[in-house]
Amino acid sequence: MVRSVIVALAVALTVAPSTVQGYAKYVKLVPNGGNVPDNSNIGHLDPAGETGLSDFGKAFSTAGNAWTAALCQADTDGDGFTNGQELGDPCCTWTTSSTAGLVADGVSDPSDATKTPTSSELKAGCSSSGTSTSANFTGSGDSVGDVVGTVSPAGPTIGGMPPDDDEDDSSESAVLTAGASMTTISSVAMGVATAVVLAVVL
Repeated sequence: MVRSVIVALAVALTVAPSTVQGYAKYVKLVPNGGNVPDNSNIGHLDPAGETGLSDFGKAFSTAGNAWTAALCQADTDGDGFTNGQELGDPCCTWTTSSTAGLVADGVSDPSDATKTPTSSELKAGCSSSGTSTSANFTGSGDSVGDVVGTVSPAGPTIGGMPPDDDEDDSSESAVLTAGASMTTISSVAMGVATAVVLAVVL
């Protein structure tokens, strides 16, 4: 009996840290991921991440755990604001390597329809954001709706989204998530190996 308890504790102590570290990696994969008021874990139904994924978390998972144009343009909580507006990326230009155009103030939870952006810049959407006036963007620039849909290089114009820089490419995000998955699998394998060694020794 004592041996079983020790083995269970060894496995729990070895696997638990990798689970906690797993949440931190996702925070870095969405704009303002750790800056949403009243929700430190926007992909889950509860702050500890124990009761399942929120609607935003499900959409993020479906997008390959990557911030894509489609995820940015979606409204996962149905409150009338895109996920990009709620997370401070109204023009869907944020990447993990560039925070240009990111608005940090007034963000809201993309899984809670009762919480909406408080910043006038985010409420207005892409067409009024300072990030949408660069000559390097494509699209008509006539409304927030211009962001939604396929963006194709049509030459430099005012407004809309920038040309695709492959940051949201599904094959690229698959490589990134495969590495993260392997880290988690390695941690679990190490935990099992530790438990087996302890069971044999004890």
